[in-house]
Amino acid sequence: MQQYQVILVGIDDSRPAAAALKKAITLAQHEQAELRLVHVIEYSPQIGNTTELVAAAHQKEQADFTAKLAAARQQALTAGVKNVTTTLLTGTARTLLHEQTADLIIVGQSGQSAIDRFMLGSFAETIVREATGDVLVIKSAD
Repeated sequence: MQQYQVILVGIDDSRPAAAALKKAITLAQHEQAELRLVHVIEYSPQIGNTTELVAAAHQKEQADFTAKLAAARQQALTAGVKNVTTTLLTGTARTLLHEQTADLIIVGQSGQSAIDRFMLGSFAETIVREATGDVLVIKSAD
């Protein structure tokens, strides 16, 4: 069985992401791996008067997730994971794949409907299709 050196986990406000974090902490402990906690603020270009609203929402999300990443980092350190880093990116799932490398990526399933995935795309689906390493998807309880 492959030993993972670097485990990356996506952090957001969903229950599947919280379960993904727990799984990632357990695996990082077992494998003595580096744990990378990442949140991606999804970028969607805006025009007109909505530009300022989007910028304000982006700033708020950045502040919120800086704190959430710090709390997740502390959770992992308290559990005994030795090497834990946090990263906040702006972009898409592809941005994450281009800017971060890992032996294992763990993400929560969004629970989007087929129409939502068609209209918006699925972050986890993109990771599964395009990642070069192993991917573990934690399914939604819904």
